[in-house]
Amino acid sequence: MLRSLRSKPVAIALIGLMTITTAGLAAIKVAPKPTTDSVTIHSEMVRGEVTLRHPDGTIAIRRDCVRFPCKIDISSLKRGDYDVTLTNGDESQKMVGLYKE
Repeated sequence: MLRSLRSKPVAIALIGLMTITTAGLAAIKVAPKPTTDSVTIHSEMVRGEVTLRHPDGTIAIRRDCVRFPCKIDISSLKRGDYDVTLTNGDESQKMVGLYKE
């Protein structure tokens, strides 16, 4: 049974999955990093919903961006790390990290 898991089709599928994931993560950029008052989200998408989450997964800010780059005011957020997620309909989520000073 272990031998079948080492087959070439499985290895090729895993490599393909890792490539798709890496390409998805490269599609969103956040600047400046770290930041204090506002952050600009850059994406190859035309529009999308940007969500900033606390490390525990709770939502800090959610904003619909009608075009990119999209500037978001984060002055009300506490200092710390946040995950930035971008979704657009059926397109998979892209995520990067952000640190607010």
